[in-house]
Amino acid sequence: MSLSRYVEAALQKADYERDENGVILAQVPGAAGFFAQGDNFEQARLNLRDAIEGNVLLALQLGLNIPSIGEIVIEELPGHHQHRAEPDAFGEGPRDERRG
Repeated sequence: MSLSRYVEAALQKADYERDENGVILAQVPGAAGFFAQGDNFEQARLNLRDAIEGNVLLALQLGLNIPSIGEIVIEELPGHHQHRAEPDAFGEGPRDERRG
């Protein structure tokens, strides 16, 4: 499953409405965090795309569940955890965990 296919499916389910100030609000029903706004439809849709991609990538990094969109599901494969390089105590680049 590709991220772009997931995002496109989410965008197809999105609801758009104009608020009392004329701002376009966009959200994907049933998917917490999948919402954005814009001055027009195109901007709201672009912002929503960014919000969806960002939420999915963050959820993968943190090991959180990602909402399914219809029958489309994104899951991390067992045993395929990403190792995140952490800065050392002085914030000077990745810490090599083998050195201790």
